[in-house]
Amino acid sequence: MVDEPLLPPEMHITSNIAYFRWHGRGARPWYNYRYRPEELEPWPPKIKEAAEKVEKVYGYFNNHYHGYAVENCLQVLEMLGALTPEQREAKANVENYFKTTAKTTETKLETFVPPTEIKFETLLHCFMDPERIKRAQQIKDEEVTIQQETPNEIRATVKEYHVVIDMQNRVIMHDCADWSKMLPNKKLCKHLGKLLMTLNREKATTILRQIYSNKESWNFKPYTT
Repeated sequence: MVDEPLLPPEMHITSNIAYFRWHGRGARPWYNYRYRPEELEPWPPKIKEAAEKVEKVYGYFNNHYHGYAVENCLQVLEMLGALTPEQREAKANVENYFKTTAKTTETKLETFVPPTEIKFETLLHCFMDPERIKRAQQIKDEEVTIQQETPNEIRATVKEYHVVIDMQNRVIMHDCADWSKMLPNKKLCKHLGKLLMTLNREKATTILRQIYSNKESWNFKPYTT
């Protein structure tokens, strides 16, 4: 039985072993995903049902360098009432790690992959959550208008909103309501995401790499004429 974006979580008993696999519910990649407790709560009844019909039950969460699999596995064991004292202590340590010492995706990713080698899709996930990426993909191509594009500046409209990306001065300006929420953490809204998806892939990747590598020096601002 599998949990992933493309397949239904249906259980089919075909042997004396049951295999549960949580791939994640992210976009690209799926497995870069931290399950919330409410997303895991429907699973213990299914695991118990399978356990009544087979000899062994195995459960696997996809590996990822963030370490989400460890936390989610221990959460499921706790929901099943099967957590040992040692595992309970480990769960507390993991949760404390994510609360106090876990770094952002951008910092951790750089430890494993040089910025110049990070792909467009991965970079986009550094600045957008899966839901915003999904909403960006739903914007029609004809709703994006590139008004000006030079090596150092892009001016465009996405739907009725304005976007300015100034690479030379490291400034991004935009005027949707969601953008104002993104400013403190320097994240991207669906309109910025759609614009980058529309641009030449090499150029869009270069822009994201520049922001990723020098995030503190970039200024995310409300749009002004």
